Amino acid sequence: MHYEYLKRLETYVPEHVRPAATERLDLKAAIDAANLTEMWDMILTLDYGVSDPEQLSPEKRDEFLNVMSLLLQAFDK
Repeated sequence: MHYEYLKRLETYVPEHVRPAATERLDLKAAIDAANLTEMWDMILTLDYGVSDPEQLSPEKRDEFLNVMSLLLQAFDK
């Protein structure tokens, strides 16, 4: 293998390494501030069948948080 290829692999940080707990709290606070709490609860309950994101698998939790961050961006404009 080429050295440059290996060098790029050293700097890669997988998504699952990010601290999701603080990200979720920051996102939830932003959702609450934008008056989107009902949408948070509705999507969580109807689409995911749980009442708390911690009840989701890590993949589903990331998916839910991504959806909510996109909605926040859309409604925040």
